[in-house]
Amino acid sequence: MSPVGFAQSRPPILHYPSYMRQDSHYTMASDSNLISKFDDTDLGAVTWVSQLTQTCHRSLYPHLDPSNQDLSATGKTVLITGVSGGVGRAIAEAWTLAGAEGIVITARRVDLLQDVEARLNEIGKGKTKVLVVRADIARDEDVAALWEQATKTMGPINVLINNAGSLNQAPAGEIEPTAWWQDFEVNVKAVYLNVHQFVKQSPSVEGTIITVTTNVLGECNAGFSSYTSSKLAQVKFMEFLHAEQPNIRSFSMIPGVIATDMVPEEYKKYAIDDPLLPGGLTLYLSTKKADWLRGNVISVNWDFDEMEAHRKEIEEKKLLKLKFTGAKFGKGGHPWESSA
Repeated sequence: MSPVGFAQSRPPILHYPSYMRQDSHYTMASDSNLISKFDDTDLGAVTWVSQLTQTCHRSLYPHLDPSNQDLSATGKTVLITGVSGGVGRAIAEAWTLAGAEGIVITARRVDLLQDVEARLNEIGKGKTKVLVVRADIARDEDVAALWEQATKTMGPINVLINNAGSLNQAPAGEIEPTAWWQDFEVNVKAVYLNVHQFVKQSPSVEGTIITVTTNVLGECNAGFSSYTSSKLAQVKFMEFLHAEQPNIRSFSMIPGVIATDMVPEEYKKYAIDDPLLPGGLTLYLSTKKADWLRGNVISVNWDFDEMEAHRKEIEEKKLLKLKFTGAKFGKGGHPWESSA
């Protein structure tokens, strides 16, 4: 069966101007070659490359609605990186709407964080405590200071959301090595630094760690070698975290295609996902209902009722885990289907 269609209504574009690129470490040029591979008459063309379920959600619905009492964040304190705009800001807003006890937001520019803080205080009406901490999350000392201040002010952090990301786009040999490596500094090293501090605060306490990834994990698009490679490493690390820290509920989250000023003009027609979808999904993943999905890659566009109906197949075939290759390794070798 072909995927079920979705509503064509478009949420308003979020206007987080030039600082969105700065605080999320993005330097992304418009790539007509990448865009041209998609069907420009199908607004789901970009989404389909990572679509698991036949039903595709692009608008907020009850299962992921922050106002859903099943997603209540009462008593929880969350630390979110990369919250100066875009997805990070929307995630912070979702946690405020869900009644989080505390929210720690961090990015490199305090003035922009203060704008987000004002919005969260407006939404939460003073019921959710908000802490702003300036930090470059790729720097060891900044992350250590961030967590010292966060835990001293807010107490234990229950949920960590690694949202900050870096994308430096150019072909290998043309992109400067420092720019190429920056994607690993932000997408991999920074994630580990924050995970290390999360575990360090209290290794025996249960918690949730969600790392924002991308829907192009399975793609090989020219110019994206540092970005996609670092995102693949990020996802594999979350699988290891699931194996090594049984008290931590770890997930990799595909945030959907959301319209921000960071998105190239040609790409914006596909960016119709509701900004609150990733926030709602982080709330869901922090509940016990999502325990069977621990260690996996999850997308905001997937239908969770449909996934639950096919849970046995998902678990037995490890459909949401990274695979080294399509070959079947083992004693006797790969079962060739072609004749020699």
